[in-house]
Amino acid sequence: MRVTVFLLLLCASAAQARDHWMNPGTMGANALPSFPLEAPWMEDYTLLQVGAAAQWGWRGDASLLPTFRLVTPFGKWAEAIFEGAPFEGWWSSAQTREEWGLTRTEGLAKADIRFGMKVLLADAGENLPKLAFRTITKSTTGKDIESRRFVDGPAYLLEVLLGQRLTSPKGVVVDVCTSLGYWIWQQGDQGQNDAVHFALQLAVRPRGGRLELALETRGYIGWQNNDKPLVMGLRAGVLLTDFFELAATVNVGFQDAPRLEGKLDLKFRLPSLVPLLFPNDPLPSGSK
Repeated sequence: MRVTVFLLLLCASAAQARDHWMNPGTMGANALPSFPLEAPWMEDYTLLQVGAAAQWGWRGDASLLPTFRLVTPFGKWAEAIFEGAPFEGWWSSAQTREEWGLTRTEGLAKADIRFGMKVLLADAGENLPKLAFRTITKSTTGKDIESRRFVDGPAYLLEVLLGQRLTSPKGVVVDVCTSLGYWIWQQGDQGQNDAVHFALQLAVRPRGGRLELALETRGYIGWQNNDKPLVMGLRAGVLLTDFFELAATVNVGFQDAPRLEGKLDLKFRLPSLVPLLFPNDPLPSGSK
């Protein structure tokens, strides 16, 4: 009898706490976004990307933030990822202010920094898909949880990437990639929430390779009511020189995500660090 009463009290406490958990669908546009997909293979250059993203929410909320991304490959099999935003400028509509009970209606919030890595698990040749593993950690840098901008806690993405590059006889390059993973975030004293993360992308580069068009669908499905964001986006990139690309992205949110998002990115293709760190020079004479 005592055990039964204890279990009932425990379940009631857990349910009560769960009602106060903050889900992505009831927070800001950049609090817990889904992750854009990338190919499982590594590039032969270091990517330095800077840009800006603007969102328009379902209730008229708006946000703007500068973004950055640094991807450093270490040969064919691994790369390091460092990305995020230093801050976010936000504004909430009257409806959002009333629903959330906000004391502030606009401001600047310290945004999230993320770091991770990608490892190529299987490469069976040009005619077969490549398989990789990607992990990304969201640090606790994001603040202003009182205004529901960011989850002030760590989060982790663990996923597998599968992709294949196809080339037509006319020189058109088509990349087909997909991913499936596990997205976990901590919600302070209220415990942990988790979701299944997924993405699918089709990228096409006409002959010459200077232009790239990519269509992507991504999101995640959690076990709470407002943690099922679904986003579909179109990206266009133009390689202006061998080392510089200009890319623009438009994303449309269908559920628990911003209604509209626009992004503009400057991508710089820098020399790979591997030849600098591990020069492929012959051993000096007499060395063993």
